[in-house]
Amino acid sequence: MWTMHVERVTGDYVKPEIVDLEDGSGCIFKLHETDISEDGPASLSNVLTRQAQFWAPRPAGSPAGPVVTVTWHRVPRDGNPLSIGVKDGVNKIEYQVDPRLLSQRAADYLGQLDTERSPYWQRVPRGYHDDGQK
Repeated sequence: MWTMHVERVTGDYVKPEIVDLEDGSGCIFKLHETDISEDGPASLSNVLTRQAQFWAPRPAGSPAGPVVTVTWHRVPRDGNPLSIGVKDGVNKIEYQVDPRLLSQRAADYLGQLDTERSPYWQRVPRGYHDDGQK
């Protein structure tokens, strides 16, 4: 299964980053403790893992694909602040997170990183990762 991990980094401030795992099984989103709440990594990991099941890296040597604009909006979420909304369209993906979960700085930076990475990924059908394909 394609898995997205979220790590809450402590110490001196570092910008958010997305690191591809060497074994090809997913990515690690690294966010500074000032950018994500203590409870945020588990919720963010769950939603990113569900979303990632429909994406895979483009095969080596293939041309880059279209840019998919990814935005992270900080919108108060009624009830559970750990709830994260996702709207996935052909040319864009929008995440909605509660401001208590993620800082504006991290939301902006994650949108930039995801958008920059998008041409190197392709949409895949449901079950693609379950079959062991990569």
